[in-house]
Amino acid sequence: MKRSYVLYTTLCAVVVGAVLCYIFVFSDEEIQRQVASTFEKIDIQTSHQTASLPPVEAAQDDDDIDTTDALEQINQIDEVYYSDTIGAYLVITEQAEFFEVSGNGTRVNSVLQLENSGKASLDDFIGMRMIKEDLVYAVTANGTLVTIEREEGRWVERPRKQIKGLVSEDRIFGLGYDRESNRLFMMNRLADTPDLELLYIEEREIELETPVDDKSQEESTEADTSAENTEEPSEDTATENVSTNDNDSTETAASEDAPDNEPNAQEEDEKKEPETEWMLDSRQALSADGMSASIQQKFERFEGVGLVERQGRIYVLDSEELVLYTVNPEEGTINGQMVTPRVYDSTGMFLQDNEIFAIVHPEVFDLDAFVSVD
Repeated sequence: MKRSYVLYTTLCAVVVGAVLCYIFVFSDEEIQRQVASTFEKIDIQTSHQTASLPPVEAAQDDDDIDTTDALEQINQIDEVYYSDTIGAYLVITEQAEFFEVSGNGTRVNSVLQLENSGKASLDDFIGMRMIKEDLVYAVTANGTLVTIEREEGRWVERPRKQIKGLVSEDRIFGLGYDRESNRLFMMNRLADTPDLELLYIEEREIELETPVDDKSQEESTEADTSAENTEEPSEDTATENVSTNDNDSTETAASEDAPDNEPNAQEEDEKKEPETEWMLDSRQALSADGMSASIQQKFERFEGVGLVERQGRIYVLDSEELVLYTVNPEEGTINGQMVTPRVYDSTGMFLQDNEIFAIVHPEVFDLDAFVSVD
């Protein structure tokens, strides 16, 4: 009798508790939405883990090389940039090869061999940035800006330009883009100093100087002088002038009937794109006053690699000292925090899905060679 009483009492308490829990907790619409959202996320994650990604099919073109197994060609990586716009990795190697790799890292979509001979031979690449889905900029340690554009489905290189305004003491690295001012920017560490700067680079049209013809200028001056010294014309002279003017008007009318080629010349001038050059626009010194004493000591030996932009901040990695630095361009400040030792001896960084990755094994292209530093 006592056992039955305890059993029924327990069952009654469980039922009453479940009813009260539903009334006071799960009857709330907000809680119901949160529970449904949680189960939906679990279902999506489970489906992603079980589903296999389909292979990326490359476009067939008789003139294109077979890039199916071209991942084996990508070694000694110099720079990596992941583009959310086209969903692909852009890679430059120490052999001055430019690759576009599919987003799942299994196939090479395009290959471009950058010219690397003669006087314009390329130095080590220190930064790369996609400005538009068909425009990529890359910069070398000696300040050479390389422009790579997509033309009719292929990546092609445009003429290189040397950034003007840099000095021999500059130690530049990284490459970013300020969309508001339409300027590129880089990081700079002055040689033998703890000073760190943001260098803003601007593209400007080259103003062509039109030389003045000295001889024509002298003739025009003499003509003006003689006109001032000339006395008022007599009646005979006035008659001759009238006759001459009649002849001039006849010639003017004839010239008006002739075909006018000036508009064509103007159209040709408009079709020609103006010559441009990249020049240093400004230097912004960064203050490290807010750093802790331990990070400040490491900052004095700063050797930065990579440059990543996220939510208005700039991130720079010192893989030798294992510090990830955060730059606030608006306030002109820099601060740092320690990161995992797995990024030691990293060669660069890139942003993918709003997450910062460091390149820790540049020998081959492998997604396992990229380590998150968030």
